[in-house]
Amino acid sequence: MNLGLPFTEPERRIWSVSELTQRIKEHLESAFGGFWVEGEISNLRIPSSGHCYFTLKDDGAQIRAALFRNRSRRIRFVPQDGMRVLAFGAIEVYSAKGEYQLVVELLEPQGIGALQLAFEQLKAKLEAEGLFDPARKRPIPLFPRRIGVITSSTGAAIRDILNVLGRRFADLHIMIYPVRVQGDSASAEIVQAVTELNQVSGCDVLILARGGGSLEDLWAFNEETVARAIAASKIPIISAVGHETDFTIADFVADLRAPTPSAAAELVVQEKEAVVQKLEELSARLVRSARHRVERLSDRVGELGRRRVLTDPARPLRESTRRLDDLSLRLVSGLRLSHQRVHHRAMAAINSLRIQNPLAKITSGVNVLEQLDGRLRVAVGRSMESRWLRLGAVAGQLESLSPLGVLRRGYSLCRRSSGEIVRSAQEMTVGDQVHVLLHEGRLDCRVEDIYINGSASGSG
Repeated sequence: MNLGLPFTEPERRIWSVSELTQRIKEHLESAFGGFWVEGEISNLRIPSSGHCYFTLKDDGAQIRAALFRNRSRRIRFVPQDGMRVLAFGAIEVYSAKGEYQLVVELLEPQGIGALQLAFEQLKAKLEAEGLFDPARKRPIPLFPRRIGVITSSTGAAIRDILNVLGRRFADLHIMIYPVRVQGDSASAEIVQAVTELNQVSGCDVLILARGGGSLEDLWAFNEETVARAIAASKIPIISAVGHETDFTIADFVADLRAPTPSAAAELVVQEKEAVVQKLEELSARLVRSARHRVERLSDRVGELGRRRVLTDPARPLRESTRRLDDLSLRLVSGLRLSHQRVHHRAMAAINSLRIQNPLAKITSGVNVLEQLDGRLRVAVGRSMESRWLRLGAVAGQLESLSPLGVLRRGYSLCRRSSGEIVRSAQEMTVGDQVHVLLHEGRLDCRVEDIYINGSASGSG
């Protein structure tokens, strides 16, 4: 490959970096325009722009790769670090940094199909969120009056459902919402159907149905939007997608899974003849139960009528009168005994008061109070005298340390106009304003001359 480098030409030529990079870009991109490469994903980054950046590596080398957002929409699964993949793309050179990278057009996982991997990833995600939890699933009504069917209007599923419903229970109100059940727009139509049927008044149950097919044919029922629409539905949903061995995400999220569309129709309604027969059996059981209950109650009434309380109604009154008399006697006896106890306690209290004369105790208490009052007055006087002496000594100490005391002895305090104390003549210059604080009053002065150690340093 001749890049036109200086050592291949008879005359010396100087390349700019941009020219050299552009020549390399042209050769690389033309030589590696489209190819498959196998490797392991590492250093995966997915910023807010939606583009996907990663490194594709094996045991001996690595290459940077980019999967842009408009191309990633065709990939069903989510790339992850450590995943071995097959990538189809082309080499592009980023001239600004002199770097090359693989721009990925298609991405497939190794060892498992892309659709199957996407299915497993979404299943694990929704299961972790609790969308498969049996506790959140609603029961199917026993006798629905209005049934909504979401399926293709031309498929065999709708014919099977209508045949079974018509055979098992005629005259039901069936609402058919035709949708595509295969293709790119199928999932959006299914979501719209579930949303709009939830707004229809009186709809008791929905059947989401489709015949069998490959994983790719059934993929509309594995879309996350469809799963979340089923989970958000206020109406119970039966999923009847594919054959008995086919499973979709919709089956796990729905309130009930039917192995086939025909089985869904059999599950949603009971056979009319069986219902009528069941009602007749229940009616007969009700009649027999009512007859047995009437007979038992009749026997009970006869038994109660033979009881003595009805044959001799005055007996309870006589027993109550006798009990009342007994209680009256016990009450009188108890009152008499209680009165005697109270009288004894009162006499004992009077004797105790006579023994303990309150007048003597009062006189003794008064004497004790007078003695305590005298002792208290003496102690208070001594304490006040001691504290006055301590206060005088402290006041004298404060007076000796007070700056005002120094000023009273004829000294003065010199401050700058800013309030700082002047401690040396060297701090001042001629013309400065100072305030001289005296014992009585203050002088505002201006510095005319400055003397340091007896000699003048300047004059105004």
